[in-house]
Parts: sequence; structure tokens; C-alpha cells
Amino acid sequence: MEGRFHTLPYWAKAWVILSSLLGLGLILLYFFGLNILGKSLLDITYYWLLLGFFFPLTFLLFPARTKDGKPPWYDYVLAAGSQGSGFLLAWYGPSMALKPWTNPELFWQIAVALFLVLAILEGARRAGGVGFAVVALLLGAYPLVAPYMPGLLWGPPFTWKEVLGYSVYSTQGLLGLPMRTVGELLVGFLILAAFFVATGAGKVFLDLASALFGWTRGGAAKVSVVASGFFGSLSGSILSNVVSTGSITIPSMIRSGFPKTYAAAVEACASTGGVLMPPVMGAVAFVMATLLGVPYGQVVAAALVPSFLYYLSLFIHVDFYAAKHRLKATSLPSPTTIAEIVRKGLPFISVLAFLVFALVYLRLERLAPFYALAILLLLLTLQRQLPLPVFKEAILSSASLISQTLALILPIGLILAGLLGTGVAPALTGALIQIGKDNLFLVLAIGILVAFLLGMAGIMVAAYILLAVTLAPAFTRLGDFYPLAVHLFIAYWSMLSAITPPVAVAAFLAARLAGANPLATSWEAMKLGLAIYFIPFFFLFEPALLLKGDPLSIAYHILLSAAGIFLLVGGLEGYLWGLGELPLWARPAFALGGLLLAIPEGTSSLLAALVVLVLIGWLGRKGRKP
Repeated sequence: MEGRFHTLPYWAKAWVILSSLLGLGLILLYFFGLNILGKSLLDITYYWLLLGFFFPLTFLLFPARTKDGKPPWYDYVLAAGSQGSGFLLAWYGPSMALKPWTNPELFWQIAVALFLVLAILEGARRAGGVGFAVVALLLGAYPLVAPYMPGLLWGPPFTWKEVLGYSVYSTQGLLGLPMRTVGELLVGFLILAAFFVATGAGKVFLDLASALFGWTRGGAAKVSVVASGFFGSLSGSILSNVVSTGSITIPSMIRSGFPKTYAAAVEACASTGGVLMPPVMGAVAFVMATLLGVPYGQVVAAALVPSFLYYLSLFIHVDFYAAKHRLKATSLPSPTTIAEIVRKGLPFISVLAFLVFALVYLRLERLAPFYALAILLLLLTLQRQLPLPVFKEAILSSASLISQTLALILPIGLILAGLLGTGVAPALTGALIQIGKDNLFLVLAIGILVAFLLGMAGIMVAAYILLAVTLAPAFTRLGDFYPLAVHLFIAYWSMLSAITPPVAVAAFLAARLAGANPLATSWEAMKLGLAIYFIPFFFLFEPALLLKGDPLSIAYHILLSAAGIFLLVGGLEGYLWGLGELPLWARPAFALGGLLLAIPEGTSSLLAALVVLVLIGWLGRKGRKP
């Protein structure tokens, strides 16, 4: 997480450490309402200071080119310019709060705004890739060409100064929803996640999963599923999840008999689902709760069943594969017992339990991670598990995570300024509603495509925020969908490109760790994660799967979906409990029957159940054994 910190010269290391410490101190002052020199900190001042302390680290810690070791001169220019701009604008924060600079006239105001736009685009390229930077540039500059566009794409004319000022200085641009989301919600969880990882929580959860499941059939892969789910929920990053847990679980799976491609695919799928796994769900849950104006606990509760169904499908996949190929039970090397692992990991388990309690019961969404961090530091200090080098690594990891998040989130501010400032976003929402009156599934297809494309760079939170503002209103008004179901639908499809060819960044990264063919791994990951492509449709059309409705209906649809997924996976793997290996002709029948059974619609479910019962009865009479 520290990037190229160790290659920096001493003065640059001091710069990074000082910015990190001052930035983290600023966050604590703001969240706990402490005064600075007797004055309270305005929101707008805090946002600019946050940018000034952390955004420059993007250029110091993450190279412009992979071959760059020490930062070249232009990285220092970008870092110093970003920091200076942030501090300067923080000084003028009270003035901007009284009268927004949406049409800057002074030369220095224009110069600072122009520099920040260029720096943010370069940060987007480093953190999210060239494609992401190009999208941010084109949509951010859209107001300049909007007057020449036809029909719904038309927008009122703006001068380039107005576009620049609106994008950088307005509450619809950089200081809008994306920056508020990071500054008000995410920073605390990013810091807590960094401390969890640096102090060894990942290893504890991995050891615990190994002790619980490592001895079972296909145990090494089941360990990967559980450990990656836990770690992903805390980190909120698919790729860091793959690297952190995959470096241990993938070699273990290969040693236990799983092919390299299959092992890498399991890790990619498990890591991808972790970012939407309760109780923490990375960053998305907090953004979703803010946008919908609902308690965080409601979002977590809604996400429980979809996450359970997905990880159930992965578990069944692994078990059926191990049974079919007669893989023996194995365990990751660990001399400790479950009791010893729990004792060692008691600080992390206790803090995680407190975090869930504070979020769900006390509803302390903003302050919960800071209280949890204080408890973690106290417990680790009492157990003498917090040496100075670990604390330093945690500080740097925190700053690195915040800088990466800003590099991905700030360009979304430019995009929203371009779409909302011209009125194009509301117009597109209206157009989608008109289309949906005639063809609802066409609108769903458009939403899926856009979510998939934006999620390709692994920027799930950024993709979700953009689509939640532009596409979610159209979805919600069409077919009277449950708003929370719409937002979860978008979130799921924003992460699916991580395991879907041709991009499949999670599968490609896992393949590199396994020494497997990347494209073959991505196709295998798509097969293993097939259930997750359908689950969003299930809960979109049946909110009972989000725990909305009467208990009997909820239980019925959960059981129906679980049974359908069981049969779907059996058809894909060619194996079922009680029947053993399936003949080739029966596999598509079971897979299709399982899919129909899981669809929340009575007729198809009944038909599928009858077909499957007939198949099971016929195969049973043939005397097949498990």
C-alpha cells in the first residue's frame, strides 16, 4: 500500500510522513469538532486541506510509468503544485463559502483551477488507467460542446472560464458529492482498514478460516472463499484483496490439487464479492446510505442475502469440483488451534464486533471507525503487538489509501459537473423513463452496459456514485422498483467487470500470482461467478431477497433461490450430492432448471422443480452413486 516510498530520497520521505501525520491530525480535528486557533473549521476549508495533504502523495508514491523508480522532476512539481493549491484555496475557503467562484476573473484563480484539473486527470490516469482519465476529460469538458449537440444531448452555452470555475470551485464539481463522500464518510474506514491490514488482521482471519475449513474436502479453496470475503469487506478494494489473500491461498490451492487456472479463478471471484459483503462492505454501503437517506444498518441488512447466495454458490462450486476430481482434504500450514487463533486475534475480532454494533445499533456512521481504531490501538498496545515500525507502516498505508481514493473520486466531480451543469443528466434520466415505458429491459441493458464499462478500471465506488446520480432515478421510477434494490443492482454490476472478459482485472491479477493463462482464468472466473450475474436481477424483481416483506415470503424466496443456485452450480460442475457425476446431457438441464427455479416467478419455478424432480428420479433409478 505504500507505493514506492522506499525509493524516495530522505527529504521526500519526510515530506510524505509529515503530510500524512498532519492530514490525519486534520481529520481527527474535523470529525470531533475541535477548534484550530480558536476557530471552527468550515467544511469547504476542510475539503481543500484534505486535498492539499493527501492528493499530492499520488504523485510521490505512484509512478507515472512502471519503469520509473525514483520520482522524476515533474512528479515533484505536480505534488508541490497540488499541495500549494489546496492550502491556498483553504485560506480562501470562507470567501468561497460566501460567494462561490463559479466564474473566476482573477488570473491566479484561473491558473490554479486549470492546474488542478490537469493534476486530477493525471492522478486519474495513474490510479484508474488511461480510459478513466479520458472519460473524465470528455465528460468534464462536455459543457463546451453541449450547445452544438442535438436533442437531449443539447445544453446551454458556457464560456471556458465558467466551465473551469463550475468544475473546480462549485459544490456540484470537486466540492460536491464525491468529495463530501470521501471527507465525511470514507476517510475513517480507510484509516481503520489500513491499520487492520498493517497490524496483521488479514493473517488472523486467514488462519481462522484455515482452521475452520482447511480440513474439509476442497478445504484450501474454501479457505480462500472465506478469507477473501472477510478481507474484502474491510479493505473495499478488489485488487488489494487478490494480492493480500491470494499470495497465500492460491499456492495452497495448487498444492492441494486444484489446477492453476481454477485456483486463480476462485480467488478472483471470492475477492470480488468481498467488497459488497456485510458488515462493512468496503465504502459502497456508506455512500449508498447517504444517497438514499436511510440508516446504514438497513443497507447492510439488505445486502446480507445476496452476499450469502453468492458465497454459497462459490462454496458449492469448490465442493463439487473437489468431489468430482477426488481431491483429498488439506489444510494450510498452521500449528495453532482455533482457540489459540481466536486468542491471538481477539483485538481484531473485538473491534470488528464493536464496529458492527456501533454502525447498526448506535448508528455512528461517521465516528464508528475512529472509536473502533482507538479500541484497536489500546488492545494492541496492552498486548505489546504495536511496535513502532508497524505503526509507521499503518500511518503510511492510511495516507496511501486516502490518496488513491481521492485520485479515483475527484475525477467523478469533474464528470458530474459536466453532466449536471448542462442539465444533460436529468434529460437523459427523462429519456430513459420514456424508453422504459415501452421496453423496460432495454433500459436495464443500458444501465448494465454503462455500469460494466465504468467498472472496468476497478473503480467501483466512483462508478457507483456516477450511476447513482444519473441512472438510478430512472430505474426507481420505472416499474416501481424498490430504491435500495436499484442501488444494489448498480453496485453489483459496477464490480462484475473485475471477473468478466476481456478486462477481468481481478482474474488477470490472480492469474499472474498463479502463473496461469490470464484469459483462460477470466473465463473460468466467469463460470464460477455465474450466479452473481443473475442475483441482482433476482432481488431487483423480488425485494424479499433484500429482507423486505413478511417473514414467510422472505424465507420462501431465499430457499427457492438457494435451491436454484445449488442446481445451477451442479449443472456447471457436472456433479450433485446424492447423484455423483452427471452425464453430459443432464448438465444443461440441471443448470437451466436451477436458474428457472431461482427466478422469482411462480410458474417458471414450479416448472423447473418438476423437471428437476423427474431428472433426479430417473438418474436415481439408473443406480448412480455419489
